[in-house]
Amino acid sequence: MKILNKEISASNFQATNLVNKIKELKFEHKLLLGGFIILGAITFLNSKPTLPPATAETAPESLDTFIPQGLTLIPLEIANSEALSSIVGNMGGVVDLYLTPTDARKGGVRVASRVKLVRAPRNPDQFAILVKETEGQRILQQNGPFIAVVQNPEVRGGKLTTTEKQNAVRIEYSN
Repeated sequence: MKILNKEISASNFQATNLVNKIKELKFEHKLLLGGFIILGAITFLNSKPTLPPATAETAPESLDTFIPQGLTLIPLEIANSEALSSIVGNMGGVVDLYLTPTDARKGGVRVASRVKLVRAPRNPDQFAILVKETEGQRILQQNGPFIAVVQNPEVRGGKLTTTEKQNAVRIEYSN
């Protein structure tokens, strides 16, 4: 058998060891073999150990563990939820809530002002609002669906609006 321009027999192949074989190689082949060994060592030393895949931030099982004390999360039917989904972020935003017009009532009545809207983690088309526990009943007294109007989140202070009408000022002129 002929390897690297040298005739090697089976008995000769077993009798010589690896070091002798390397010594018998031409200089160019030694350089090539040395280069492969060095590149292999560099690759081995620079390879990063395989870590388990990073745990991606997943949606929580339930949002009830994140509700601050004194607040309540009220799921609502939002009439403009499709439009709202393309406007607010993954977690929600700050909104004003208005009643939608129906045959029995006039629409456009503001129910809540500057409340935090939260998107459901398991169904992004569903929304809920975060309000004080004491004010939650006032929203639940209203029949939905509601229209949510996005507000600037930098402005602080949310409140529910009252349904009481203020006394109108009446001015009469007489001659």
